[in-house]
Amino acid sequence: MKKTLLAFVMALFSGVVVKAQEKRFDFGFNLYPNYSIGILSSNGSIPAGFESSFRELETWKPSVSASIFVEYKLNERSILGFGIGYQNNGVRTVKQELFPQYDPSMGDPIIDPSLPSQVRFVYNHHNIEVPLYYRHVFGTRFFLLAGISGIINVSNTSTSVAYFSEGNEIRNKQFDNSTAFRRLNFSGNLGFGLDYLKTDRISLYVLPFAQYAFLGVSKTAALNRNHLSIGLSTGIRL
Repeated sequence: MKKTLLAFVMALFSGVVVKAQEKRFDFGFNLYPNYSIGILSSNGSIPAGFESSFRELETWKPSVSASIFVEYKLNERSILGFGIGYQNNGVRTVKQELFPQYDPSMGDPIIDPSLPSQVRFVYNHHNIEVPLYYRHVFGTRFFLLAGISGIINVSNTSTSVAYFSEGNEIRNKQFDNSTAFRRLNFSGNLGFGLDYLKTDRISLYVLPFAQYAFLGVSKTAALNRNHLSIGLSTGIRL
């Protein structure tokens, strides 16, 4: 009888320990639609006017990143997280008016609907992201997230977009070999979020989020770009 009772207590204790251990881990998926831009930095060899013209020419680009992650609860308020996923960022230029051609005899502009009237360029960087972060919970639903990501650059593309007077557009995409792209970078990450749906099994959250690359995208460019991304991260924890 004593052996039976002891075995029952040990089994019950083991079940409680396993259950407690299981609750320390959460798994999830994160989607991060955002706008990204390259913060320009010069090595000093670029004239100030040249740099300012680029600032006026470049603007925010719609981007999207996604990752899977695992979190470990240190306690009810403190959580460590680790993940891996795809990151996209870059920059695009504003639409630029193309100078029209003129009739040499009359001096009037030649209106040819087969020729584009505007053009812009879109630069995309495709990366593997490995985030490591700390999440601190306030109350029952709010949390602060801060961390760092390792960024591995996989490929880079540039796309020219030609706009026509009739409303259609033509895109020409190619691999971007314009500079010696940095293959390994790091970014700082910061956000303040809300678990808007929380049960014993799942949590759905939204997270206004910002990400800034510590190093420039190029290893050699005189005019470099440190990418900044700002958006609304969302996802699920299980």
